[in-house]
Amino acid sequence: GRIAAADRLRAEPAGIDVRVRSVQVHDEPVDAAVAGQRVALSLPGIDRDELRRGDALIEPGSYAPSYRLDVELRELAPIPERALVHHGTSATLARVVRNGRFAQLRLAAPAIAARGDRVVLRAGTTLGGGTVIDASPPRHANADRFERAERGEQVVHGPVRAADGDWVFSDEWLDELRDRLLAAIDNADPLDPGIPAPADPWAAVVIPRLGLERRGSKLYRPGTAPTLGERERDAEALEAQLGAEPVKVPDPSLARVLEDQGRLVRVGDGYAVSPAAYEDARRTLLAELEQHGRITLARYRDLLASSRKTAQMLLERFDADGLTRRIGDERVARRSALGSTRGR
Repeated sequence: GRIAAADRLRAEPAGIDVRVRSVQVHDEPVDAAVAGQRVALSLPGIDRDELRRGDALIEPGSYAPSYRLDVELRELAPIPERALVHHGTSATLARVVRNGRFAQLRLAAPAIAARGDRVVLRAGTTLGGGTVIDASPPRHANADRFERAERGEQVVHGPVRAADGDWVFSDEWLDELRDRLLAAIDNADPLDPGIPAPADPWAAVVIPRLGLERRGSKLYRPGTAPTLGERERDAEALEAQLGAEPVKVPDPSLARVLEDQGRLVRVGDGYAVSPAAYEDARRTLLAELEQHGRITLARYRDLLASSRKTAQMLLERFDADGLTRRIGDERVARRSALGSTRGR
């Protein structure tokens, strides 16, 4: 995989959409990093306690959290019915349903896994390991299904594309998907109780059969209206403070909802400006870049007649939004940024 500044990803199984502001490899800033490197990411607007050890950053819709993993075991010691499953940097208690050298791990917390991933089972000491052969299986303990999954044969659980181009999936898979999505909706931010709709190729066929309500890119329980409710007063009080200078927003969940509603723009770590101020700052930046080709932090601060901190926050947001790219102490426009302003 590859991850770059300005990428928009999803933290799973936390279910949080994130934006990558910057990337470091061994404490050095880089434009992008690839699998196998030791990477640090800046994710603005996300509090540390919103993510936990073992969460994965993925392309939205590329993987689904699963409470079950089918594995082929390699046993070092007798494996009890319950064990701690280590996958990546996560450790989750699981019930181990054995069938010969295979097992289904029924996890206490969802995992993001792929076929071929390795797991380690422990209970005070290392009991053995396993290789994932199905990362989202149905609830079963059938030896034939295990063996077919191991061989890579397709068990039509869901969904696969048939020769005529139609998508084929089982009722069991559809029910399981609905249950997973409803569980995610029930655990979603109460300020906006929806979740991103699956973006998989089969989504257009499957989503209408789920009995959920789609609004834009999100799914909701039917009749559920995303509303701030009692938090509307907090939102209005915050909006009244917004202007060209960033305002500290103590509630990141409220900030995300208001940004989705177009009522503020998040900058820096936990700050926001008004949409009008952001647009003015963007126009000022792009006008300077169109005329001179590059801009420094000091020059931008002077153009805004603002503080260095404010200019820095805005420039970092523009970098993350794909408008600009940092080269040394200067910013230059990305390829399409200047053309997008003509005719506005």
